[in-house]
Amino acid sequence: MNPLCFFAHVALAIDTDSLSRPQATANLLIELDDRTLKAGGDERQLKFSTLTDVQKVDLAGEICRTAALDYLSFEDEFKKLPARRFVDFSLTERPAYLSIRSAPTCTLPNHSKIWRLVQSESDKLRAQPLTLAT
Repeated sequence: MNPLCFFAHVALAIDTDSLSRPQATANLLIELDDRTLKAGGDERQLKFSTLTDVQKVDLAGEICRTAALDYLSFEDEFKKLPARRFVDFSLTERPAYLSIRSAPTCTLPNHSKIWRLVQSESDKLRAQPLTLAT
């Protein structure tokens, strides 16, 4: 199985009541290789060789969600925002530009690789509330 990549858009806030209007968001790309996936199966007492492809993707999703939350808890700018919610979390193809880019933003002890994706200007504008002229 090739490395699996998940895209995560996470909303962060001081408390769960504030998650509808988050104080910050983060876009992450998380890559998981076979070694990490097999180790994750072993931790959950699953026999990796008997898992279907769908079960492997589900397992990878669990591992990647945990990796994303671990990364956010390590980052100073997000430590003060303990409430976290995945707005989008989906299996995706690894973008070609990552192959020419520098090393991942973070590699966790379980070998998950995380890239923090920069939000484009159009995304920032789209996230701001529209004001209506009166």
